[in-house]
Amino acid sequence: MKEEVRVSRAASRKRKRFWQSATVVLLIASLIGVIAFAALMDSKKSALPETDDIATESVNSETEATEETEAEAEADETDGVFVYIAAPYTKVFADDRVTVIYEADLGDRFEQLEAVSGFVKLQLNERTIGWVTEAQVTKEATSVSDEDVTAAWKTVVPRADQATLEWLGQDISSVRATLGAPKAVQRDQVNEYHFYDGFFLMVRDQQVKAIDWDRQAVATPDMTATSSQNAGSWYEGETRQLKLFPYDGVMRVRLEQK
Repeated sequence: MKEEVRVSRAASRKRKRFWQSATVVLLIASLIGVIAFAALMDSKKSALPETDDIATESVNSETEATEETEAEAEADETDGVFVYIAAPYTKVFADDRVTVIYEADLGDRFEQLEAVSGFVKLQLNERTIGWVTEAQVTKEATSVSDEDVTAAWKTVVPRADQATLEWLGQDISSVRATLGAPKAVQRDQVNEYHFYDGFFLMVRDQQVKAIDWDRQAVATPDMTATSSQNAGSWYEGETRQLKLFPYDGVMRVRLEQK
């Protein structure tokens, strides 16, 4: 009887140890599962900011690209816009809008860079900019053919050689190779003036921009002027301009390449 009791108690202790061991194993397995699940969730959470960063960079890139495209479009709208000086002896100012750096003639044509507070910023030559008031420029200029401009020039400077037209637009070095050294050279902020017998060359950015004949008899071409004022008249052609500036009973005649 006592032997049976001992066997029963031993079996009971064995079952108890088994269930205890099984419980520990289950607890460990559960703990491992929880840890693995938590790690998986952490890895997913850590990936979200990276995805957000990529998305943000993509949006920012598109925004920047759009802004650059719009800026380029705005720049394209202003590039290549030319205006004409609407009055003789127009004062051109430095950036302070006070200091006069140049006097522009009627019909002078410059690229407009911008318009600010009643002033227009102009590209005078490759290295110089200046400002004039908006009231002193115009974008409109009625024109005739270059043939009409040439014919009008012949009527007011009848002794001029037709070959002089070939100098317009040429490098001054090549023209001087033909004409020789000038008698004098004067400069201002925008142009050089090379003086020869009976005429002078206006040179801008090393190219012959215009030819002037001074002290000519006052005459009026049989053609409607683009602008006619007491101080000067301007005839606009396709690629050339004729300008007449009377003074003291004579006039200065300019044939200019646009």
